[in-house]
Amino acid sequence: MSSVSVKVNLLSFEPYVDILCYPSSDGKVAKRRVEELLQLGVSEVVFEGKTKIGGLGLLGKGCVSLVIKAKMDNGIYALKIRRTDANRPSMYREAELHRFANQVNVGPTLHNVSDNFILLDLVDDEGIVDWIRNLKGLGSTARLRNVVQEVLKQAYKLDQAGLDHGELSNLKKHVFAGEKVTIIDFETASKNRRVSNVTSAVQNIFIGGPQARKVRRLLRLNEIQPIIDSVRKYKAERNMKLFEVLLKDLKLV
Repeated sequence: MSSVSVKVNLLSFEPYVDILCYPSSDGKVAKRRVEELLQLGVSEVVFEGKTKIGGLGLLGKGCVSLVIKAKMDNGIYALKIRRTDANRPSMYREAELHRFANQVNVGPTLHNVSDNFILLDLVDDEGIVDWIRNLKGLGSTARLRNVVQEVLKQAYKLDQAGLDHGELSNLKKHVFAGEKVTIIDFETASKNRRVSNVTSAVQNIFIGGPQARKVRRLLRLNEIQPIIDSVRKYKAERNMKLFEVLLKDLKLV
């Protein structure tokens, strides 16, 4: 994978400005954003990843932000860059919701925020859909059971905290697995709507997601209806007792 490291003070020039100010290339905005990054302590950024813009690699691209690697004196972090066409004026609301998730030990640690940037712990693990797709060999079922159980436990923590992630019906870009399980991206999260973290994750992992058949096969879940019934029971009250029943019904414990 190609990797390009660039000093922050060069980000206002082509081709890097196209990412710093995506999807525009405003020179004045770029200069202000460079100053903002320097104030955050970012010395250098790294363009690396499967997502490409103008041939430069990114860790991710969404409707609100782009994600790249950022170098600071004490390490390398994930840097979320607010798109200039984002439907929000700053990154502070997302940071507030992300910190709320951090309080219940969910999500990569948030280190700093400014108008246009969020600095987070870097997640180097594999997206969970690819992780399940690549899962094979002796012990596959045990590894799958551990990872899926951890995903649902984190989703349950969010349910109990009253924070709806909003995107767990599509885990591909939002849950990573490997050394540990990490739920990322709280830009569409809310404390004001009915939570559906556990139910959305179960639906994706066991019923409608791209690797659902493989998951059911490895865990020997022969029918979908009992899964649906168990999820409905949990959804009605969302308490620990019903969550533990759900884990048992999914053969995760």
